[in-house]
Amino acid sequence: MPEEKKYASQQKHLRTKYVRFPLDLKPDVLEAFKAKCDELGTTPTTEIKKFINTFISEDEAAD
Repeated sequence: MPEEKKYASQQKHLRTKYVRFPLDLKPDVLEAFKAKCDELGTTPTTEIKKFINTFISEDEAAD
């Protein structure tokens, strides 16, 4: 399978199974967050997803 077609297929899957969640942050806050994530060996996306999953789980457990 040509690389371009494979990439297009992946993008189609992502856009049908996932949605984007834009987030506006002050530049200094974003840089500090990125630096902290780098220091911890993780990524901002991973940490945001972990927060969301924990937030949902804690809320469900409280009900």
